[in-house]
Order: sequence, then C-alpha cells, then structure tokens
Amino acid sequence: MISRTEVSYLIDSKQKVDNFDALGEFDVFVSAFNHSERVRHVFEKIHANKKHWWILPEYNYSDQDLNEISDDLSRIDGLPENEADLVLKGVQASGLAEPNDLSVCIDITGFMRHHIFMLLKYFEASRAKSLSVIYSEPERYSRGADTSFSLEDIQDVRQVSGFEGVHVPDTSRDVLLLGVGYDHHLMGQAIRYKESARLLQLLSLPSLTADMYQESLIRVDKVDTEELNPPGRTEQFCSANDPFLIAASASRLYHRELRNGGISNFYLCPLATKSQALGFGLFYLRELTDTPSSVIFPFPRNYSKETSKGIGRIWLYPIVF
Repeated sequence: MISRTEVSYLIDSKQKVDNFDALGEFDVFVSAFNHSERVRHVFEKIHANKKHWWILPEYNYSDQDLNEISDDLSRIDGLPENEADLVLKGVQASGLAEPNDLSVCIDITGFMRHHIFMLLKYFEASRAKSLSVIYSEPERYSRGADTSFSLEDIQDVRQVSGFEGVHVPDTSRDVLLLGVGYDHHLMGQAIRYKESARLLQLLSLPSLTADMYQESLIRVDKVDTEELNPPGRTEQFCSANDPFLIAASASRLYHRELRNGGISNFYLCPLATKSQALGFGLFYLRELTDTPSSVIFPFPRNYSKETSKGIGRIWLYPIVF
C-alpha cells in the first residue's frame, strides 16, 4: 500500500519534452558545459532570456577547448572545486542571487551529482518563483558496459556539503542506501567507507534503455563480491529517469528500516543517473533534514568530458519545495 508520504512525491510528475517551444521562455537557463551532443542540443533549443554555461573544474577544460563558446557573457568559469562554493559563485554570476521572482531552468545532465544536491539546497532556501529541471537521456553510452564516467583517482569519500547530518555515536544499526550505477570503483569506495552499515541497493529498472540495466550488472560484477553481498543486503528496483518515483522508493525503504528495528545513522549514496541524484535530494530535503542522515559520495578528481552518443528522451521535472 502506498503511504501518504509516498503519494506526496508523486504529485510532482515528469514531463516528456518533444517541443521546446511548448515550454515557453524561462528567465534564466543554466547548464554545465561538456562535449555530449545531448547537452549541447538542449542548450541550443531551449528558450530563455539568459543562458549560462558553467565550466566545471572536474572536466579540466583548456582555454582552447572553450573557444567554441562564442558568447563570452554566457560562459561562467573559474569556479571553485567545493560544491557549496561552486554553486554559490555560479548562481551569483548567473544573476540568481535573488531568484524568488525568476523562472529558472537547470539542465542537470552535465552536472556532477554533488552539484545537483547543492543546487537543490540553494533553490529550496532561496525560494525561486519557478524551478524546472531538465535531464536528457543518451541514445547509448559511448563504450557500453565499459563506459567510464569518472576517472579512477578518488580524492576522498565524504559527506556532500549541505547534506551532513548530526550523527550519533551508536553505529549498530547504521544503514547505507546505495544507488547502483556504472561506476563500480565508486560503489566499492562507498561500501568500504561505511562497511559496517546494512546495505540497501536501489537498482535502475526500468533503465534508460533496454541494454543499460544489463550493462550496469556487468559493472556491478566488478565490485568485490563480499562488499556487495553482505549479510542482510536488500535490493529494490526503481525507474532510472523519474526522480519523484525514486524519492518515493527511498522513502519507502527508509521507513521500512525504521519499523524493522530502527536506524542509528542513515547514509545515501546515488551512483546511477542524475535523475536518481535529484530524487535522493528531494527525499532528503523533505524527510531527513535535522536527522542523523547524510549524503555521502566518493569524489573523483576528474570526470570524462563525453560519455554518450546520440540523444534519447528529454525530461522536464517541475520542482516544488
């Protein structure tokens, strides 16, 4: 039976974008620059009074790489590495220091997951008049099951800024909710970071395309078997592209654990799609603020500039805080 809390997430529903003209014109549009066709396509087609490319340090773009951005006013670079500092500087440079009277649209496709969390946190606190989030699916990943999104030099595993809970010393009933994706080395790092926690795995099914679920399982097989299959492990499946369903699924798992013996400390680690990160963020802000709960993430130093081929479905997510 669906709880009242789960229903509250489903009130906000995703919308498939077939015609950008039908979306009207936003006051401000923000996207993270990279070489993916799907990211460039949305930036070109969407209607906005002001459009901004954020140049993320994780992509390590050179000045020569950025020469193709013809309008210097749309390019925001020199952003710091820390996600809180990056978002604060980015929104100020984008004219979003006071977004309460603006209609804002953000394409999260090229952003890192920790940036997505901080963007949610910022706009929740500042109460934008209208916040719409876009995510464009790939037609396929460039190397199938061998696609690498992050490079393997892990800087550290830590809490995401703004999503740090006040944790308790008792760790006997700690729980880690892991969103299973392609980055097997990141999954291994997250599990080792909270190796004593009970592991809940959220797998993406339906996946973005028919073959992506199988590809993710191939990557999961590369994670140490004992790490991924500890005693008491639980698996659940949820849509890869619907953050509202993902938030409802995370809520269901969380409350089930509370009923079945309780939780000392709760940790979330989204390593699948950007839509999953968005869903985890919505769930956290609605239910986990001021609890012993945190979002944790293995932070690679660098990310691949292009990981996909073609353009799949494009989704608009209306965000209501």
